[in-house]
Amino acid sequence: MKMSPILLVISTLAAVSLAACNRAPPPVPAAAALEFSSTDLVSAELRPMAPTVQLSGTLRPWREATVKARVAGELQALGVREGDAVKQGQIIGRIDATDYRARLAGSEADVAAAQAALIVAEKNQATQESLLAKNFISRNAYDTTAGNRDAAKARLDAASAAADVARKALVDTTLVAPIDGIVSARIIQAGERVPVDGRIVTISDITRLELAASVPAGDAARLAPGAEITLVVEGLADLRISGRIERINPSAAAGSRSIELYALIDNREGRLRGGLFAQGQVAAGAAQQRVAVPASALREEGGEQILYVLAGDKLQRRQVKTAIAQAGWVAITEGLAAGERVVRYNLGPLKDGSPVRVKPAATPPAAPVAVTSPQSGIPGTQSAPAPSPGIPSPAQARGDITS
Repeated sequence: MKMSPILLVISTLAAVSLAACNRAPPPVPAAAALEFSSTDLVSAELRPMAPTVQLSGTLRPWREATVKARVAGELQALGVREGDAVKQGQIIGRIDATDYRARLAGSEADVAAAQAALIVAEKNQATQESLLAKNFISRNAYDTTAGNRDAAKARLDAASAAADVARKALVDTTLVAPIDGIVSARIIQAGERVPVDGRIVTISDITRLELAASVPAGDAARLAPGAEITLVVEGLADLRISGRIERINPSAAAGSRSIELYALIDNREGRLRGGLFAQGQVAAGAAQQRVAVPASALREEGGEQILYVLAGDKLQRRQVKTAIAQAGWVAITEGLAAGERVVRYNLGPLKDGSPVRVKPAATPPAAPVAVTSPQSGIPGTQSAPAPSPGIPSPAQARGDITS
């Protein structure tokens, strides 16, 4: 019996569908392995690390003085500028002293007049005393003369005091550096009028610098004056500065409840300047062996510290807890054991469980050996050895040379 064309098409399609259903699914391609070189990996190791307290603050001169005018007047001369070094007692400027010289001259004249009046009063007292002894004058007349002498002495003392004040005012017209240091600010210029207590220049002694830093009260309890600190100064990252804690404030700051401490840094070489920002750390306990990895291996994800660890031939994403950071290494307190290998650098998010292949370290090629040819004497070349007797050379074997 013949099959109709429609039934034939339906049968053919059903057979094809059945064959497609029975066909095996195509194989799933294996995940590509992550390839690392030996330098991309590092082993966690035990390192001696001490608990530390982080510090930061601004460096400032440990001693600073502002030269102020003790008398009013026109600043006639100022011989220093910012950056000039000065010595204690050095004359750095002058205020117009014309008025003060005149005042001193007037005071000295008053002293001379008072001295002359005292001499006359003393002579009168001596004369009256002799007359009183002979009963030529009354006691009241003598007491009057003695009182005049005492008054003359008092006027002389007052005139002398006024002369001393005028003399000191004249001396104060000369401006003198109160300390050794460097001029850090020049507030007024020559020719300007300066009032009493007017600021003229500021001198800073930077042979030692002071760092004022605030630390939490809990950390301050672990520190004491004399503790050594290590600092890095902004702009001088390759320079490690040492210092020591000099003082610790006995009271906490209102609001923050932090404790202010003060550290001194030796700067006799003059490498540092006041106003630079510095940050560092101070040891707050004895060093202990701790599991540590380079800081570059850590990756922060959502407030968590992540390491990528090699577990056999797989990459494992592992959350860890960190503690102390010193010299580019970070202590791991939980989640990692010494000897485990981790990815040295933060390469971004990697897939947990990815297969890993570590390339072996490349062996450097052997250095060529220079050989001197006996025939040519030229270094670096080697002539072909002479054939043994009875054995044809390669050229002879090719027929290039006939014997």
